[in-house]
Amino acid sequence: MELDEFWGVIDAARSDVGGEIGQDGEALAKALTARLGSLPADRRTAFGQIFGQVSTAALRWDLYAAAYLIGGGCDLGGFEDFRFGLIATGEAWYAKALADPDALAGHPVVAEAADWDDDSAIYAELVGDAVAEACGVELRNQGEPVGERPEVDNDLIMRARLPRLAALFLGWPANEGCRC
Repeated sequence: MELDEFWGVIDAARSDVGGEIGQDGEALAKALTARLGSLPADRRTAFGQIFGQVSTAALRWDLYAAAYLIGGGCDLGGFEDFRFGLIATGEAWYAKALADPDALAGHPVVAEAADWDDDSAIYAELVGDAVAEACGVELRNQGEPVGERPEVDNDLIMRARLPRLAALFLGWPANEGCRC
């Protein structure tokens, strides 16, 4: 299976659920399970291996910082769920987030989550679990993130690293309200 075909399966499953992945990725997990079930065993295994590679490519501290802001905190297990959800958003958003994690501030689900104080945006643990089960691969405990570990509890640093996400989830800094 090639990477384009992998993303095609993700997109087809997203289409099956009208782009709504569901709480914890439940709807997309079911759609992926159905689509993967129709593939021969070797192609299912290849899909699972690519899913693992794509998830590992996102195993970076800068993306962890984005997950931390969006989730209102995050441990490494939660970061796995975030990466599964990031893959579930599709190739375009996955690529945007890898190029610039702060770009996730423009994702409609993230923006809506900030408005509703929902700390589950992008997180989709059930997607990864469904892929692991359907494909017979291990997707948990992929290791430690790479890159420079951010001081996620330091609002000033987070505002400097991820200004758009920080504006959504941390609010305006003191004395930095509207300048109308």
